[in-house]
Amino acid sequence: MPTQPSSSSNPFLALQGDQPLVAVQGARNGYIMLAPAAEICQYADLPPAIWQAAQAWASELERQGSPRTYTIILSEVTRHLHIHLFPRWPEDTLRGTALFDTRDVQAQPAWTPALTQALSSWAAQYGVRLG
Repeated sequence: MPTQPSSSSNPFLALQGDQPLVAVQGARNGYIMLAPAAEICQYADLPPAIWQAAQAWASELERQGSPRTYTIILSEVTRHLHIHLFPRWPEDTLRGTALFDTRDVQAQPAWTPALTQALSSWAAQYGVRLG
């Protein structure tokens, strides 16, 4: 039985609501961390809806001009399984995991109004609470 971390150690648990999925929006244009709203620590327990929502967001990033979207599943800081959706834009010079390592650096492409609107529409369609 997985332990229940506190919402202070798990940003996903701090996003309460009726939606089955939650997403933490990063500073980088298009970057989100997507997770089930309930604490899930085993791959076998991940709902199919998370995969559908992740694929839809990656497809939207491609429509918005991202030639690559990295989908990375890590649970280092918290055991709550979550998916990082990390776009690589044409102007990015880094590739692969080196690009992912810069996700918290301030010098990132800022969210565009078009992608911000697309995120809201996507969240409404897939039952995702944004935080």
